[in-house]
Amino acid sequence: MSTLALSGVIKALSLKQPFAWLIANGYLLVDDRSWGTQYRGPVLIHASKGLYEEYYQYIKHHTDIPIPDKDKLDYGGVVGIARLVLCSKPGELPAGISREQRVHFGGVHQEYYGFLFEQATPLALMPCAGKLGIFEINIDQLRAAPPAAQAELF
Repeated sequence: MSTLALSGVIKALSLKQPFAWLIANGYLLVDDRSWGTQYRGPVLIHASKGLYEEYYQYIKHHTDIPIPDKDKLDYGGVVGIARLVLCSKPGELPAGISREQRVHFGGVHQEYYGFLFEQATPLALMPCAGKLGIFEINIDQLRAAPPAAQAELF
């Protein structure tokens, strides 16, 4: 999906790298949170300016995931879009989910909620601020804003 196909107000979730890249590129299907949500549908994947160094090093050195070098990852903006299809604690998973989906909840702490993503698509970086929780981004306004380097001139 190109950014041109996106318009209007879309829900978003901010994550540190490498989690944002992993979800946007379809390598991570479940992200865990201490809070749940009733929302289901498209979610912009926002990469915060932070990096979980230990997790990045683990991915880089102990998996075959072709993760880019740290300085090649995008930070501070939207990097992808995915569909949030389920939010559940591991012990409360509905009977209808697939065995493969169920396996991805294995790393989620029993007291936390797993957010299950499908149809992930990476997007070219669209710089913008993130927020806590699920928040909204107006794609049309974001596209109409001057580039970050020029924004200080206005």
